[in-house]
Amino acid sequence: MTAYDAQSALDAIHHRREQTLDAYMSHANSRPYLIASALGLFAVCSAFDLPNPWNTAAVVAGNALALGGLFIHQRKAPVRRKAAGPETLFHVALGVLLLVVFWTAAIGAHFLGLPARHTLAAAVTALTAVAASYALRPVVKDFVRSNGHA
Repeated sequence: MTAYDAQSALDAIHHRREQTLDAYMSHANSRPYLIASALGLFAVCSAFDLPNPWNTAAVVAGNALALGGLFIHQRKAPVRRKAAGPETLFHVALGVLLLVVFWTAAIGAHFLGLPARHTLAAAVTALTAVAASYALRPVVKDFVRSNGHA
C-alpha cells in the first residue's frame, strides 16, 4: 500500500463519518418530531387547569403523543448512536430549564391575575422548547461531533 492509497482510504473514512453524522443530525432535527414533542409538552403542562377526569386524559394523551413520537422517531432513524455523558447532561439540564420556565411563567401568570395560568405557561414552555431546539442545534452538533463516533 502506498502513502497515497493510505491517505485516500483515510479520507474515505472521514467522509463516511461526516455523512453519518450529518444523517444523524438531519434526522434528530426533523420537524414532525419537534411538533409532536411540543404538542405533547403543551398537553401535559396545560392539564393542571382542567378538572379531574380531563386532566388525567390530557396527561395521558400528551405523554402518548410525546413518547409515541419518540418511539417512531427512533425506529425510523437511519443512524443509531449512544449519547455521550456530556450530551446526556446537557439534555437533562435543558429539561430542568424547561421546568423552571414553566413554573416561572405559571407563577408570573398567577401574580398578574391571568386566567388559565398553566395553559399560558404551557404555551410559553412549548414555544421556548421549539425556539431552543433551533437555537441550540450548533451546540448539539458539537456534542455529537466531539463524541467521536456515530
